[in-house]
Amino acid sequence: MRNQNQNGRPRVDTALITMWRLTAENARLNELCEQHKAMEERYELMLREGDHRIKNSLQVVASLLGMQARRASNASTRNVLHAAAARVQTVARIHDALQLNNASNDVVDLGALVENMCASLQEMTGGSDAVQIIVHASPIKTALDLAQPIVLAVNELIINALRHAFPQERNGSVTITVAESNGQLKIQVADDGDGLPDNYAAGQGYGMRLVKAMIAKVGGSLHAQNAGGARFTLTAPLHRATTCPRASRLLCAFGPQ
Repeated sequence: MRNQNQNGRPRVDTALITMWRLTAENARLNELCEQHKAMEERYELMLREGDHRIKNSLQVVASLLGMQARRASNASTRNVLHAAAARVQTVARIHDALQLNNASNDVVDLGALVENMCASLQEMTGGSDAVQIIVHASPIKTALDLAQPIVLAVNELIINALRHAFPQERNGSVTITVAESNGQLKIQVADDGDGLPDNYAAGQGYGMRLVKAMIAKVGGSLHAQNAGGARFTLTAPLHRATTCPRASRLLCAFGPQ
């Protein structure tokens, strides 16, 4: 009989067994995918909540530093506190961008970040008409691991200009240009103030050391010159962000094996 083997036992159809096994394996994999998707959504929610809480905490710290700066009677102490507040506020702005843009892929608009940071710095100066911060920023979508050190470096360059370029409260402007060309990020911070002193290279303080450290972190370079005031040109390779959600990366690194 066709349904029996030589021993008279029922013949086993190997194709049917293979199909059954594949169907069972497919069902198991679908279940695992659904579990992974649910975990990823929970992680994303936790990350957004974390960005929100970190941003709020940093803004409180920045406000406290600003209040202390306003109470300080010593100009040097005031400057240090204002600079510290600006640094904290800059990091808060980055977390704000991640939250508002629902940046689950760690993709941020670098141009928008710089614009928001400059608006914050203008507010910290009291919104004074004496020194205007002007921004020309193209929208550049890039990875957070590039944007964060770049924004911190630009923040320091602007603070440096506000503190040193315009003595005796003279009028002036600081112009920031953000652009990209041939896979390279190019940012200029230029003021129309007194320019760089002759001993500029020998007299760099903490702020410029921080700028150089941030630029080195992204494999970039910094060029300083006098051109109707001080001009700093920052260039760096423009790394595009991965499309893998950061929750997925966390699950891959720390999730169930």
